[in-house]
Amino acid sequence: MSSKPTNNKANKKSSHLNPQPDSFPSLLPNDDTRALTERGRHTVGRILTSAIEIFIMDGHGGLSMRKVAAKAGLSLSNLQHYFPSPEDLVAAILNTALSEYARSYDDLRADTTLTPKARLEKLVRLLIEDIKQPKTQSLFVNLLALAQSEEFARTAIEDAYKFQRQMIGEFVAVIAPTMPPAVLARRSALITAQIEGLVAFIPQRNRFPSDLKGIEDETVKAVMAVISMP
Repeated sequence: MSSKPTNNKANKKSSHLNPQPDSFPSLLPNDDTRALTERGRHTVGRILTSAIEIFIMDGHGGLSMRKVAAKAGLSLSNLQHYFPSPEDLVAAILNTALSEYARSYDDLRADTTLTPKARLEKLVRLLIEDIKQPKTQSLFVNLLALAQSEEFARTAIEDAYKFQRQMIGEFVAVIAPTMPPAVLARRSALITAQIEGLVAFIPQRNRFPSDLKGIEDETVKAVMAVISMP
């Protein structure tokens, strides 16, 4: 997928979603969270919860502003005060997911009771467990479908997977500190692909088919093999 914007509108909509390992942008388009009251923050949370539920259940085609407003118990104008467009809502949905992943990564990096290899293995197993969840599957399948026609969604998805590759790369670099940056980038991308590709075998269910029993352990072995390749 291409991350080059095709027009100014697409560039504007994606500009506030640029995930970095240690810094996430505001979930609001105007980045003015400090001006929000406690009631405003509660309203934003209610909007996002409603939008995520609709997006997962009805797909990107069912994510209308009116439907989100009704589910959140708001008027359309009140919703648009916080999120002027569906694009802003989708960006905030993805930001919410990435923020949760970032917290999990940070907690794991801080776990000094594990060796670097054990931390990476735990990370791989956490990511596999996550993609087994129907909610996660629906969220990213719908985002990928939206990315086929919308530039802002393509950019958002690219940023999301770039973030994941960077995080995996940090864990790999601790294990193999002399690995050249270009090699590290490729290996991190390959590990990401190995994990994400498993979703093809578990659509809308939380376990692998019985004939694939043991695939999680095999994935961990494959990841470690990728790191140790010459």
